[in-house]
Amino acid sequence: MFSNRRAIFALLLAAVVLAAPIGATQSPSSKALAVVLQALEQRQADARQSAATRTVAEDTSLSLAASERAAADAKPFLAQLDAIDPAGLTHQEDLSREVLRWNAWVTMNQPAQFWFHSAVMPTTGSPLTSILTGAPERTFANDGDLTGYLAGLDRLVETIVASQAKEQERATRGIILPDEQIDRSLTYLEPFAEGSSSSPFAVSADRLKAIAPAAAAAFQARVATVIDTRVAPAGRALREMLIGLAPRAPNVVGWGQYPGGKEAYRIAVRQMTTLDVTPEEVHRIGLEGIAETEKAMADLRRQMGFTGTKAEFHDQLRRDQRFYVKTPDEVGAVLMSHIRRIEPRVREFFTRSPEAIYGVTRLNPTLEPSQTYGFYSIPTSAEPRGLYNFNGSRLEDRSLLAGAALIFHELVPGHHFQINLQLENRELPAFRRSSMSTGYTEGWGEYSSSVVAREMGMYTDPYDLYGRLVFDNFFNVRLVVDTGMNYLGWSRPKAMLYMREHTLESDVQIDSETVRYSTRSPAQALAYRMGRQTFVRLRERATARLGARFDIRRFHDAVLSVGSMPLFVLERHIDWWIAQELAR
Repeated sequence: MFSNRRAIFALLLAAVVLAAPIGATQSPSSKALAVVLQALEQRQADARQSAATRTVAEDTSLSLAASERAAADAKPFLAQLDAIDPAGLTHQEDLSREVLRWNAWVTMNQPAQFWFHSAVMPTTGSPLTSILTGAPERTFANDGDLTGYLAGLDRLVETIVASQAKEQERATRGIILPDEQIDRSLTYLEPFAEGSSSSPFAVSADRLKAIAPAAAAAFQARVATVIDTRVAPAGRALREMLIGLAPRAPNVVGWGQYPGGKEAYRIAVRQMTTLDVTPEEVHRIGLEGIAETEKAMADLRRQMGFTGTKAEFHDQLRRDQRFYVKTPDEVGAVLMSHIRRIEPRVREFFTRSPEAIYGVTRLNPTLEPSQTYGFYSIPTSAEPRGLYNFNGSRLEDRSLLAGAALIFHELVPGHHFQINLQLENRELPAFRRSSMSTGYTEGWGEYSSSVVAREMGMYTDPYDLYGRLVFDNFFNVRLVVDTGMNYLGWSRPKAMLYMREHTLESDVQIDSETVRYSTRSPAQALAYRMGRQTFVRLRERATARLGARFDIRRFHDAVLSVGSMPLFVLERHIDWWIAQELAR
């Protein structure tokens, strides 16, 4: 899983300059687009200069006013883009215009979803989670680093206070977390309420070796004081507020239970899939996918010589100790063993590979209760490897039957491969190098793991193949239960029972997954199966039209060279690419 939940319009303000300056050789449309992008570049520069003094009030996930300002800014921006005649643009310019138009649409619709996103969920990339996971990674080399950390603690206090204010306002609007989730959030918030002796925001002496001893000691004392007098009291107040809401918490789940929730979910479905589909259509596609995949699973069981029922075979798999390990290090070793198998075949299917190196590591244990599997994180200056952060807890409940399918999705040829080719592609405008569209990113992860890895010979072992089919059905089931709980009135127990019937997930995993779909990130899980389906459909179209001219390596290059984008824009690009191939 790779997710980017920050405000999309903020992404537009990240370095968005075209490679070519405004010049006499450009068409009027190209000049108009360049003017728009140069104006955005200036806004990006202004935002960069003010980053250190930016307040929580400017965070679109915590402030409705900030979200509404971003939406208001996006409207004239979209109007400018709409006024540009696409006939006068180059193909790459046209793609950029369409990506920006989509991002503007997303930003304009954020206020409609604002109150449905809780501020106290352990969501990857949320303000509180980002601070919780980022603080232990901070390094200290000079006085500026010390000052910056103290400023970060100030922002942490502001974030806790703003999170409490948002939850209180949500409650006045009739939007309160389900009772089970309040218990989870209270556990998640415990580190924010701890005193300096046990706080994750305290700084140990080992991290301050580059600082003079006297300055380091004074800094540690200052940090401890801030934690004890400001951070921990704010954290305790937030937890106490949630405890006070618990008696009013609903025992049902999903956005559909709240006023305006169904419409907000319809918007989220379109936003996450980047396709013009309804919740009802997604639900139907999921049911059809389950029927198709379970037939393939039954066929494979017969080929393996198993004569019992599906339930009996799955019970056998759940108890088979060959798919379980005892330590997190063993998890990493199993995952990387699959990567070593696929590496020699990469050049047969791709014209290029990213320069960035990759690996696996255990997820921060603080986040493990809320993560079924884990997530991919891109390389940084502090950690040059692209990493799959896996869940290393309760290993007795975590089968590695689908380990190959999982790691091909996360690293090669999935997220690491796609994302870093995009980040390293200097032929793209800067904003497109950093753009992440969920339908594309997760769709590519699934297409590469399900379709490409199979063609690369990675599932010759029948158990690896069965694990891949189990994964396929897992993503089919997501379409059914996500729409079921958020739009069609399903209870969480009904969704959990459905997942037990159609997946091999453990009760622990089903528990965290149904919370994810119904409360933490509604509609996000739809992107995997819907995105994969789109990649397959576009490949089938290219194969049919090009016939013997079709080259899988060139097709993959066409898909990856433009970077992550809405799937309807990718479809336009592939149609253009097919025409170019026919003209060769």
